[in-house]
Order: sequence, then C-alpha cells, then structure tokens
Amino acid sequence: MKNITGRIVNRFFGRFQHRIGIANTRRLAKAYNRIRYRREIREVVDGYENRYDELFKGNEAEYAGTPRNRLKDGWAIDRSGAFPGLESSLAEADRLIEERGGQNRCGTALAQQDYLYHLSGIDELDQFPRLLDFATSSEVVATVAEYMGMIPTIAMNLPTGIRVFESTEQFSERTTYNASQLWHRDIHDFPMVYAIVLVRDATEQTGPWTFLPASVSERATRDLKYQGWRQPYRVTDERMYEHIDSSERIPFTGKRGDVLFLDSSRCFHYGSRHAVDPGYRIMYAYTTRARSDFQMMLHRQEFPKQEGDSALRRMVLGQ
Repeated sequence: MKNITGRIVNRFFGRFQHRIGIANTRRLAKAYNRIRYRREIREVVDGYENRYDELFKGNEAEYAGTPRNRLKDGWAIDRSGAFPGLESSLAEADRLIEERGGQNRCGTALAQQDYLYHLSGIDELDQFPRLLDFATSSEVVATVAEYMGMIPTIAMNLPTGIRVFESTEQFSERTTYNASQLWHRDIHDFPMVYAIVLVRDATEQTGPWTFLPASVSERATRDLKYQGWRQPYRVTDERMYEHIDSSERIPFTGKRGDVLFLDSSRCFHYGSRHAVDPGYRIMYAYTTRARSDFQMMLHRQEFPKQEGDSALRRMVLGQ
C-alpha cells in the first residue's frame, strides 16, 4: 500500500510540478518529510551537536576533530589528495574503468545519456565495496555535516548515491546541449552536497563539471524566476548569460584525487560538455533525512554492511 501511494504521489508531482512550481513542490515535500521522519532527523542532529567526538573519532581515531574544508558560497575544492580512504576508492574506480570504460553503452541501463555512462549499478556495490571508504571517512563526512548541521546520509534513492561516471563523445553525435549539459539546480533536497572526486586528470576537453557559486546562482535564480510557476527546470546558456557573465562559471578541472564539495541545490551546474577525451569521476551525493521530494515513499537503497561498522558509518549509510 505504501509503495502504491508513493507511486501515485510521485507521478502526480512529476506531471504537474511545473504548474504548481518546482519551489512550491520542494517546500511542500520538505515540510512533509520533516514530520514523517522527525525521529531520524532528531538522531542525526543530536549526533552532530552532542556526540561529535564519540562518532567521528570512533569512526577514525586519527581524525583531527574539525574538518579542514568548509563550503563557502556553496562550494570548496581540496587538491591535497590527503583523505583517508581516497586511494582505495580510486583503486576501485580504476578497476571499473579497466573492465568497463571505453565501451558503447548507449541504450543500456548504465547510460544516463548518450554522452554520460555509469560504470556500475548501485546494486553492484557489494562487488566494489571500497568505493565507500572515501565517502564514509570522518574528514569527508565532517565537511558535509558542518555545512548541513547534522550527520548527512548518502542518498538512498535519487540521485544515485554513489556513481563512477564516464563522460565521452565517442559514441554520440555532437548536437545542441541537452539534459544535464544544461544549467540546473538539483531538486531532490536542500541542502544537498556532492563530493566529486577526479579519477583521471580533468581538462576542458573531458567534459568537466561546471558550476556557479551560490551567490551568483541566487542572482540568476531571482532574475530567471527559476523554479517558479511554469518555469523550466533546465536553462540554456543563452538565457543564463542574459543575467550573469560567463566568466563567473567555474569548471572543475585538475588532477586525479582532487575533490569538489558542492551544494548542488544552491549552485547552478552542468557537466559532460565537450568530452572529446573521456572524463572519469566518482560522485557521492549526500542528503538530509528530510528530503525535498517524495522519493522516500518509494524505496530506500541498502548499502553494503561490514562487520564492525562504526556508528557514524551506519548513520551515513542510513542504517
């Protein structure tokens, strides 16, 4: 019965969201979820406010006690390569690229678009469990938790919480930009933070993730009346650059192991343009327990469990 109700609710808002207004729909969902999941919310807020040392040092005894990265204007970039679990997660991504990279996956379940492929399905995490090492490290979780004011959760439905991506034009014809190649702000939750890890060096020729800082995005949102009544979700360059200067965009280029933390609900962004050379990255999506959509009415992703998982890791994995 719950699943049937969830499908009805999600189809209704999926069909009529533009008429109601995306922003209005998100506020309604957020209010509902704050009531529906109030016990879970209290737990993750209390964990951050009152059990911080217990949780974060219990997860990693070597954790310094405060995160070295803080999101300012909705984003932060770390180029140190000094994260616990980073190398083992990169090694898992390398294994996926070696086994599955460079293959035409158009028309398959792993093709998000003809120019953008997942290299693994979320149900395959048992085969690549060390992708979770970076995402559940105290340093990474603390960066997101400080920004949210609570212990975050790796997204348990949409967007897919853990993805190894390949951006490439090798198997698609270059046409006008579409879908995720257009400017947008994510609507699944607010705040919502991506930790994006470069698996290979990224240049302007590898279709880099590109974004606007939150302050610039707010200006554009106001001028575009974005997420308002009957306003489109995707924004073309032509419309965007009527209100901001193109020089305000920031492409996430850099070296293997560089990490971008970004509030994708506040910052306009796009990706996978001009991927003349294949681009590879791991994307980790963190949400709150009170999302701004109704996806939790449908299902929750089960992440791999390990013997001896810390209390913090269990919370981050929604257990």
